[in-house]
Amino acid sequence: MPVDPNLLKVARLLAELSLDELAARAKVGRRALASMEAGNADCMLSTMEVVKEALEAEGIVFLGETETHGPGLRVSATTADAWTRKRAGQARGRKAD
Repeated sequence: MPVDPNLLKVARLLAELSLDELAARAKVGRRALASMEAGNADCMLSTMEVVKEALEAEGIVFLGETETHGPGLRVSATTADAWTRKRAGQARGRKAD
């Protein structure tokens, strides 16, 4: 399923990756990635696919369009659990202060 370029930046931010980190993981140029995130229509489908795969490896799940909803994102249960553990650790740190 091709990824909607409008979702790329949101997906990268959910994965807590910088442009440089995602570009390195996807093995694409930083400029190409920034161009994709900006919605440049000249991006190659194969480049978008490797970026999508790199994001999926980080726990991002791309959702296809349906009759009633547009394309979207969700995170894997593993990623959501990691966020919960991180927040719990931060909360414990605040209680110690």
